[in-house]
Amino acid sequence: MTAAEERATTRRKDRAGVEDRWHRKPRPDETDADWCTDAKHGKPGTLVCTSRHNSGRRWLARWVHNNNEETASFVRKADAEAKANEVRAEFHIGTYVDKQSSSATFGTVAEEWFAAVCPKWKQSTAAGYRSLLDMTILPRWRDVKLSDITHADVQEWVAWLTTNKDARQPRSKNADTNAKRKPLSARRAVQAHGRLSQVLDFAVRTKRLAANPAKGVELPRVVSKRDRALSHDEVAALVAAADEGFGPILLTLGYTGMRFGELAALRVADVNLTRRRIHVAKGVAQVTGAGLVEDTTKTSQERMVPILTTALADTLRDVMAGRAGDDYLFPGPDGGPMTNDYVAWRVDKACRATGLTDVTPKTFRHTAGSLALAEGASVTVVQRMLGHKDPMTTLRVYSHMLPDDFDNLAAAMDKATTVA
Repeated sequence: MTAAEERATTRRKDRAGVEDRWHRKPRPDETDADWCTDAKHGKPGTLVCTSRHNSGRRWLARWVHNNNEETASFVRKADAEAKANEVRAEFHIGTYVDKQSSSATFGTVAEEWFAAVCPKWKQSTAAGYRSLLDMTILPRWRDVKLSDITHADVQEWVAWLTTNKDARQPRSKNADTNAKRKPLSARRAVQAHGRLSQVLDFAVRTKRLAANPAKGVELPRVVSKRDRALSHDEVAALVAAADEGFGPILLTLGYTGMRFGELAALRVADVNLTRRRIHVAKGVAQVTGAGLVEDTTKTSQERMVPILTTALADTLRDVMAGRAGDDYLFPGPDGGPMTNDYVAWRVDKACRATGLTDVTPKTFRHTAGSLALAEGASVTVVQRMLGHKDPMTTLRVYSHMLPDDFDNLAAAMDKATTVA
């Protein structure tokens, strides 16, 4: 076995040090040697010249990590020692990344990340992330080495996403359509940065980057548009104006607050009219390349939604009459689950008939939460009804409802102090 083969099969400890490339120490009893006589290099007659004497940089920082050896040469010994100390510190705190690992391309690591985390996602979530990677992130970063990605580059890219129409990949072969493309919205740019950062975090965890260059990037400000909430009268008007058989769908959306996909997945057996409860356990989503996919709810949690009004209970009783328990409660035209477009088109039609604007299927979910709060429901009750993961989500979405609570509290306190 050669010396090189022995080194390849022998596990070497992680270490770092500094070597003098121009000189070596004399061997014991060595007299016949090429002694260095340059006083600038050290005490004359104490150092033996090597074949590199006075050629190239004198000082070499050398380190071994995971049996891989790397070097860096320096003119000054102090600089070489500083490099060795830096590497030792990175060994100690676990942030060292060798050149071979950091030379991997972003695209390679992104595919590893996606394969590692995809199994825990819903199919609809995975499809959305896949689209974001393919259409927005990989066109810019696929072939870039991890070691070449800088904070400044990421900052420039995020700004470019919201200012350049080329950030939106062409989806049509029509030149006129492509010419009308617009830059990405602030929200979409923030999402793209988030996925990029997740891939780079994965690279850090797998020891291919010492730090995530996407951290701390200034992101565009996302202006949240307050969702519209309908009044009881407006809900009633839309229900009355809806196509035949479609009013019950709007009434159920408006007074349960279910997500559209949850409503589309409901079976007749999920409705318990005796207890006035609806069991929400599934959701339907449109997935690119797979069509309609039925899965767990958005938060992967089942819940019981109350049937709050007698009118809704009576309506559901009529809808369920004579039907099998495994039938979809509100089937689409083919007997399967409804699609969002199927409902949205009929919502638009009812809006035109009533003169209402800015109403979508999601409006009814926000309406249910707003009406419940207006009637005195607590934030916790509304959270459970809507299926939010925590009360903070409910507070954030419905914070505009709180001033009314403050007014009611002020009136009560004023009355109490006046009596006192």
